[in-house]
Parts: sequence; C-alpha cells; structure tokens
Amino acid sequence: MKIGIDYHGVINANPSFFSAFTKEAFKKDIKIVIVTGGAKCDVETFAKVHDILYTDIFSLLDYFKGKNMVTFYEDGSFFVENEIWNRAKAKFCFDHQVDVHIDDSMLYGAYFQTPFCLYAHTKQKCALIKKNIVLNFTKTPDEVLKDLISAVQKFS
Repeated sequence: MKIGIDYHGVINANPSFFSAFTKEAFKKDIKIVIVTGGAKCDVETFAKVHDILYTDIFSLLDYFKGKNMVTFYEDGSFFVENEIWNRAKAKFCFDHQVDVHIDDSMLYGAYFQTPFCLYAHTKQKCALIKKNIVLNFTKTPDEVLKDLISAVQKFS
C-alpha cells in the first residue's frame, strides 16, 4: 500500500500525530509519499526535525521548475498555470499508484481518481470523498491507519 500525504495544512499542522502515523505505516510496510506544493528541501528539513518517516517526496514546485513552467517574481513568489497546478497532485498519485491521498484542499480533490481524503485539522477528521466515510484523527495513529486501510479497501 502507498499513502500520499499533503505537507501544508496536514503534516505541518499536526506533526506529532503524523510522526507516529508514519512510523506505524512503516511497521506495516506501507509506503508514505509526502506531496507538497513547496520545495522538497523545506519538507525534508521539517520531516527530520519532527521525525516524520517517508518513502519519497513529490514537490510540485520542483517538478514544474524542472520543466521550466514556473514564473518567479522579485518578491520570491511564483506562478504556475492554475489548471496544471491544481491537477498535478491527482496526476502524480494516479501515475505512481498511490492508494489514497490525504489533503486539506478540496480544490485538488476534484481532480482525483485515486481515493481522496479531505483532512480538516481543526476538526481532527478526514472525509473520504465519494464514499461518505469519515475518519476520526483523534484516535491513535495506529487506529487511524487501520481505519484508513479498511476504508481504502472499500474502494477496490
């Protein structure tokens, strides 16, 4: 199994939970892919500081920068065409056979064929879109992982 987890608004919003969650996933030989709009090096640093395990990191910024599709501005901001940017996480997860992706933005979820879990940090809930399944992230990381695995199996 392979789980994609968004960085901004998910991992960085609850690092202690996702540290334990990723450790439980690794014990079960589940791969964790951190999917982020930001730079890979920033996520690597954060993950190291917070002891978050991962198999790989996919950075939209680095990916599009490598394809010369990013416009950078003097103030440090950047731009990639909205439609391309908004579809990129879904395309990555589909192309790399990610079994479920956890993200805090429904903007991206609209493009997913892969099961998509809309994470609401403030409510400690994650709703699997199109299946009306809600996961309770106030449970232990091991329990959430078991619930997530069970929910994803319902998609099969």
